[in-house]
Amino acid sequence: MGTKLMCGEGGCGVCVVQTMLYETVMEKELNYAINSCLCPLLICDGWEITTVEGIGCQKTGLDQIQTSLAEYNGTQCGYCSPGQVMNMYSFLTNPSYPIKMTQQAVENAFDGIICRCTGYRSILDAMKVLVTSSSCSKSDIGDIEDLKGKLCKRTGKICTGQCSDSTSVRLVLRDAQWYKPTTEQELIDILKKCIDKKIRFIMGNTGTGVFKDLNPANYDVLIDMHGMKELYGVSFDPTSVFGSNLTLSVLIEIFERVSAASETSYMKELAIYLSRVANVPVRNAATWTGNIMLKHQFPDFPSDVFTMLVAMQSEIGIGFQGEEISVENFLSYDMTAKVITYFSHKILDPDEVIKLYKVMPRAQNAHAYVNAGFRMRLDSKNNFMVKDTPVIVYGGINKNFVRATKTERFLKGNQLGDPKVLKGALSVLQQEVVPDSNPVLASPSYRKQLTLILFYKFVLQVIGDKAGVRFQSATDCLSVSRPVSSGKQTYDTQKIEYPLTEPLQKLEANAQVTGEAVYIDDIPAYPNQLYAAFFVSTVGNAKIQGIDTSGAMEIPGVVRVVTHNDIPDGCANTFSIYSPIPEEVFCSGQVLYAGQAIGLVLAESQKIADSAAQAVKVTYTDVQTPLVDLDEAIQKQSFYPKLSDPKVAGDADAAIKDSPKTVTGSISMGGQYHMHMETQISICVPTEDGMDVHSSTQWIDGVQTAISQITGLQRNVINVEVKRLGGSYGGKITRNHWISAACGLAAFLTNRPVKLKMDFHTNMNMIGKRYPYRADYTVGFTDDGELNGLKIVVYADCGASVNDNAIPPLLSMIDNAYDCANWTITPIAVKTNKPASTTCRSPGSLPGIFIIETIMEHISKSLNKDPTDIRVKNLYQQGQINPLTKNIITYCNISQIVQNLRDSADVQTRLQKIQEFNQANRWKKKGLSIVPIKFGILWNGITYGINLCVYASDGTVAISHSGIEVGQGINTKVAQVCAYEFGIPISMIKVKSSNSFVGANSITTGGSITSESCCQGIVYCCQVILQRMAPVKAKIKDPTWLKIVHECVEEEVDLVARSWYAPVGKDHFQYYSYGATCAEVELDVLTGEHQISRVDIIYDCGESMNPAVDIGQVEGAFVMGIGYWMTEELKYDPQTGQLLTNSTWEYKPPLGKDIPVDFRVNLLKNAPNPLGVLRSKAVGEPPMCMSCSVLFAAKHAIESARQEIGQLDYFPLDGPATTEYIQKACLVDPSQFLIQ
Repeated sequence: MGTKLMCGEGGCGVCVVQTMLYETVMEKELNYAINSCLCPLLICDGWEITTVEGIGCQKTGLDQIQTSLAEYNGTQCGYCSPGQVMNMYSFLTNPSYPIKMTQQAVENAFDGIICRCTGYRSILDAMKVLVTSSSCSKSDIGDIEDLKGKLCKRTGKICTGQCSDSTSVRLVLRDAQWYKPTTEQELIDILKKCIDKKIRFIMGNTGTGVFKDLNPANYDVLIDMHGMKELYGVSFDPTSVFGSNLTLSVLIEIFERVSAASETSYMKELAIYLSRVANVPVRNAATWTGNIMLKHQFPDFPSDVFTMLVAMQSEIGIGFQGEEISVENFLSYDMTAKVITYFSHKILDPDEVIKLYKVMPRAQNAHAYVNAGFRMRLDSKNNFMVKDTPVIVYGGINKNFVRATKTERFLKGNQLGDPKVLKGALSVLQQEVVPDSNPVLASPSYRKQLTLILFYKFVLQVIGDKAGVRFQSATDCLSVSRPVSSGKQTYDTQKIEYPLTEPLQKLEANAQVTGEAVYIDDIPAYPNQLYAAFFVSTVGNAKIQGIDTSGAMEIPGVVRVVTHNDIPDGCANTFSIYSPIPEEVFCSGQVLYAGQAIGLVLAESQKIADSAAQAVKVTYTDVQTPLVDLDEAIQKQSFYPKLSDPKVAGDADAAIKDSPKTVTGSISMGGQYHMHMETQISICVPTEDGMDVHSSTQWIDGVQTAISQITGLQRNVINVEVKRLGGSYGGKITRNHWISAACGLAAFLTNRPVKLKMDFHTNMNMIGKRYPYRADYTVGFTDDGELNGLKIVVYADCGASVNDNAIPPLLSMIDNAYDCANWTITPIAVKTNKPASTTCRSPGSLPGIFIIETIMEHISKSLNKDPTDIRVKNLYQQGQINPLTKNIITYCNISQIVQNLRDSADVQTRLQKIQEFNQANRWKKKGLSIVPIKFGILWNGITYGINLCVYASDGTVAISHSGIEVGQGINTKVAQVCAYEFGIPISMIKVKSSNSFVGANSITTGGSITSESCCQGIVYCCQVILQRMAPVKAKIKDPTWLKIVHECVEEEVDLVARSWYAPVGKDHFQYYSYGATCAEVELDVLTGEHQISRVDIIYDCGESMNPAVDIGQVEGAFVMGIGYWMTEELKYDPQTGQLLTNSTWEYKPPLGKDIPVDFRVNLLKNAPNPLGVLRSKAVGEPPMCMSCSVLFAAKHAIESARQEIGQLDYFPLDGPATTEYIQKACLVDPSQFLIQ
């Protein structure tokens, strides 16, 4: 339990623990947060390691960090919570920070832990409250004068703070040798002895997170450098020298401290730049040496450290004999059996300037699109004349490019403040820089533009006030200057109903923050348990010719390989349970996409299984180029048979023809990976009469059925149990049927327990994602913008199967909040060679609402009117009939909500300020957008089983329901309702695991309806019990709960009740949820980087059963939507069909600094829902549909940028609107790069 594992790359942070290491520069032991997934066990020699279990537990008491995170509702699924806790624990207990422990410092420290659930606001608030702006921890790194001349009297080398007293280590392992030298001579002897071996030096081992070839298992000799204390030194007299064992975090601390001195003030620039490399846990372990060695071994690696060292004109020390080489020559230098010992750097003269830049896909923890360093000796009194040859270095261009030497020569002797020089330099640079092309990288054209842009930014920054005021905004980096974020939440409660409507902490919160919450991966291994791993196809459109398993079977510990041939006769090779269209568990011949499961390797450990899966060799025939692009598939008419008829209301053709105004356009949106921190997992255990199953599923009934049909076991002997999931978002509705079916088959065939936990990369490659869409539309409307008719063709990229069809909810929600009598919506299911698209949070509503909101934007642009005014003009009113569903629009308050939002968010004043800002700034622009929502909640076809029992001796209550706790707080709400109905403390109620006995024949958890449905089921159960109790209660004087329970038992009253909640739903929606969002975005026109300045949300949650939980759902859904619309891009290899963005290195969900700086969530007050459960409304999905307001706000900022060059025409902004796409939409051109 406790520490978790997900990505194995140091990119998600769920594995963070604390280490206490002796730091020689500061001469004391210090606490550091590190990624345990990257830390080899043998490297921990002499370390003190603390995990979340070591700082507090439920029985003995929680640490203040754990308490704060729980109280602030900073946990939902809870899978990341141990990592969040330990990251903060290391921060608070590390006395080395040369900065104040401010709220800003806290936010800076949380750049390495992904939370898909909460939206980060609650986590950051919980952590920031633990520090005050007045608290300060003084660093023990001395001033620069203390570090000058710090040489060891014994060795004459850089002083390390103390002489080495470590003990050297040598271990002879089965496949390698492990050394831990402590002296220079020991290391030299090892290198001489192992000259013909494959050697790897190890410090942080963080490079394996990006480059799997660096896995220590691939080397003959591993040398742990931690014992080499003489390589930790620092000196500043007269040249600055930094030992090779210094981590990036220590280097940042040194730069921060010494920048206080005037002669080294420029080192503040270095510290800020390095703080944008990777994330805190990685920087705590990674050394600068390891970073440039990655560049040496993998020249394509855009090393930020290498760029910095080249800009600094550093020298690198090799070995112990005084050999030095320049950083630029380092890449071609043979480092075989050689060790870096330091880098040196001559302190800059007063007339020298150094500036460093990095443009990346999101605000934190991302590799550079392009990084750059500029160092110049300037005569500021002579219009910033470049006195000698400058240094201009770029990373991210191609594997060979380092310096722009032609541009450097051009600038020598010229004045940076001269516009002609700027123009000439840009011209030379444009010819000199030739980025390479790679489908996973940003486009060559964008990267080339960035080289020009960053040089332009440097010039503006250097000349300062000499530049025109409107151009000076280019010098500010949004992610560096970002203010501390804040949040505000408002709601009302009904205290008379407590604990119902009470903003209670989640029941599981304490267990989650202490690491005591048990997830499937935490279950101890069963006796004789096997471990499974998929091997998958590497091409996207072919036939399997042969499968060679001999390499896998030769690996010790491998037990068996399972393929489609091993499925018992009469059983089905499919995990589809209700669809007549099969989806194969194991590919039987025709490969439909790259990443398709071909078989399963079973072994005695997970490591062996994973390695053996890689050893299986699959050959193919009839290999064809896969279709992975939606537009190309549409062009080739790669369509499935018609899934549904067009949705028709009125006569759209006639209405459009008769309209005075029309627009025609197209809009697209991509897929989205669910990014659940817990990957797909199942444990299947054969029993005396069947099988017990632990599965990370949202649909127990489906898992039971899938295992039954592939093994032949009857469903009544398959027992499925689910306690909680580490996130799901729809990804574990049908897709876990697949994993559990494969695992169940393996357990059935071997008669041994089998655990199948998918590694992160296989999970990304094999499992489908959110549906991508394209919509082509024609719209007719009045001169005032009132809708007359819409014709929309919606293309849905289904991938390899149409089984998880998301088109129906799209067709019924595409109108969003807007009334129009005439519609024709034609859905077309597109077939591509990608994993079958599947359900993802708000599966049809999210794209449908984006489509109609895009249309509203298009109409407003064509009429030159405020988009909000056009939206308001078309809003539904109370009592109107929805033409698409024939529902009456009931209890419709959308117009009032929008008006309330305009007032409370002070929209008119802010629009005026935005206009003034945009007029004053050429290279920074702001935009604001309001998006309303009408979200229909469907009850038709839902079925949930609930059991409740009251125990005789103490009156406590146990509940089991067929919903799944995925972080949405279903167990907490169920307990609140039960406590309310019975009038007992919530502490007397326990919600048990969900299982296939209680939940037999129940539907999936999803659609935002499960919590309220199970709560209604609990109401029924409680009413049954209370009815049985009533005659007994009437006989008791001064009845109490316990008295009533005891007397009921005496009279043999049944205190167990079951509910089967299957309401007779309407044909369409039971009720509507309403809301509106106002988003404000600021963007850097030059780079496309952007910042969400403020978001205001009003959401109609009815009478919330638990406002704290519901606000968490609003924030989490909205931020997941920010990722979808702004940062999360899926890219596929056009030749093989393989997913290229299948790692945390390339796939970028939001982090803490990607959320709104000012995040305000208001649950509509005094708005009980007469059509819902206990007057509440659903909340899990609707807020996500308003997140497109961020994209539209960015679009309005782009419009302002385009207006600068006279481009006033409408343009579409597809999702995701990444940094690159935003920059391209701004139509930036070097001819616009002016000084005055």
